[in-house]
Amino acid sequence: MSILLWEAIAEPTERYPSCHCSTMIELKNGDLLVGYYAGEGEARPDAAWVLARRSPTDEKFQQLVSVADTSGKPEGNGILLQNKDGLLSLIYGTMHGNLEGKAGPGVRWVTCDLRIKKSTDSGYTWSTAEVIEENWGHVPRCQPIHLLNGDILFGTEFTTWHSQVWASQDDGLSWKVRGQIPGERNQHPALVLLQDGSILALIRPSGKDPKVLRSLSHDQGRTWSKAEITDNYCPFSALDAIILKDGRVVMAWNNHPEDRNPLTLGLSYDGGQTWPHKRDLIQGEGSFHYPSIIQSNDGLIHVTFTNNRRTIDHIVLTADWIEGKGRPLTNWSMSSNRRQWS
Repeated sequence: MSILLWEAIAEPTERYPSCHCSTMIELKNGDLLVGYYAGEGEARPDAAWVLARRSPTDEKFQQLVSVADTSGKPEGNGILLQNKDGLLSLIYGTMHGNLEGKAGPGVRWVTCDLRIKKSTDSGYTWSTAEVIEENWGHVPRCQPIHLLNGDILFGTEFTTWHSQVWASQDDGLSWKVRGQIPGERNQHPALVLLQDGSILALIRPSGKDPKVLRSLSHDQGRTWSKAEITDNYCPFSALDAIILKDGRVVMAWNNHPEDRNPLTLGLSYDGGQTWPHKRDLIQGEGSFHYPSIIQSNDGLIHVTFTNNRRTIDHIVLTADWIEGKGRPLTNWSMSSNRRQWS
């Protein structure tokens, strides 16, 4: 009934002074992998996609390794998935357009193609990149889900501001667009396979109202209800969500209309319709955003997030902490740089 760990994945270095947008996976062998892009900053030519590993016997994460680093072109958001045969895949975007100025047509994020790299040895070595979609504008963000029929789904931001849902019917070997989420302008959907077989999407808004959006699919992601505004604030920042082994849904997001602070965890007992328990995980100086969340095989909840673009932080906790049964973290201070709880 507590927070068990709070650590930085890696401290800033001369090569990787800034970092953002983590994703996380627990492999079949028990290793925990955390990946993100790092370099001088977002959309900078030296931004590489890096990976850190923590085996069950490790006391901390091992040294960062570079997985994707296209010369002169920034790597962007990525997601990790492992299929039933153990093949590990990284799906990510590489920017090709103008890197300066406000994001828009021909600039920064909308110039990403969609690529995949594969590993047969749990991420120690990787294949060369293959292009899934050469047309620009597809940006992955949240972890994929595995359907009961074997299909794998993940969502991407798209240039129409209506998220697209990609599907694989051959265990992650090939991909194509299956559906699109209509309604309110949206991006970065977090997909959750509910117990009744329907798919919940909790989504970052991209319209005028700074609130989490919600959509449902009852046909394995082919069609979706219109994205509707919920009661939870979201300052146009990415979120993530999972379903626990007992059927409860956990969401991690910035529950504030303007600031990416605090980073909040919410617990739902009715498939994401209501959130009776909300608890701020971290607050203090700066911003704490773009979370990734998983439940490991031992039942613990792992959250990674961007801490002021300097580090990716990793927190481990029990689910009932969200209900108020554990001690809070101390407020983050840039000067003390301490990770501790009361």
